[in-house]
Amino acid sequence: MNKILGAFLVGAIVLSGVSCATMDNSEQGAVVGALGGALIGSLIGDSTGDAVAGAIIGAAIGGMAGAYIGSYMDRQAAEMRQSVGDADVERIGEGILVSFDLDLLFGVGGFELLVPGRMGLDRLAVVLDRYPDTHVFIEGRAFRPGTTEPDYPLAERRARVMADYLRSRNVRPDRFTVRGYDRSQVGPNDRFRNRRMGMAIMADDNLKRTARARAR
Repeated sequence: MNKILGAFLVGAIVLSGVSCATMDNSEQGAVVGALGGALIGSLIGDSTGDAVAGAIIGAAIGGMAGAYIGSYMDRQAAEMRQSVGDADVERIGEGILVSFDLDLLFGVGGFELLVPGRMGLDRLAVVLDRYPDTHVFIEGRAFRPGTTEPDYPLAERRARVMADYLRSRNVRPDRFTVRGYDRSQVGPNDRFRNRRMGMAIMADDNLKRTARARAR
């Protein structure tokens, strides 16, 4: 049954990608949510090892409410691209994926933020503070020297360090969830992502309530 459901959802994702080709990000957010965000997010996260992208898809609510959230995220992502030059900023569904080069954030085997990393997070914090109705999921990464084996304790500690730093820059403390990258998440695209630290920015409950109210 799970395999059949999985095949159906993969097909739905492919079809939505074709139909969404001419849509803007707000409209795409509505479509993705309508396909069943939580299940699709779980499927994507398991198959790619990318928990942050899966979290964004899983949080989608779809419909006109999803379109409202997509518009909110469009504005936020545009400001991030303009001000946080050290990060890759990608709009996915009803959220934003932000990733930093791991070498800019931490030294080898360390968990203290480097100066370039602090500067990038400073700029990110300014934008996050201007858009308070979002939740931030941070996925830490660390690998044992000379291997592709994830170092979960260090990965989680790095994620917590990033969250704590953003809190110290006036981002509301309750907005964060952190997770360390572990062996269960290893996927086919890790050659690139091994050297990235990712965070997913998604609508919080307040933004979802506002979006649903405006969609009535």
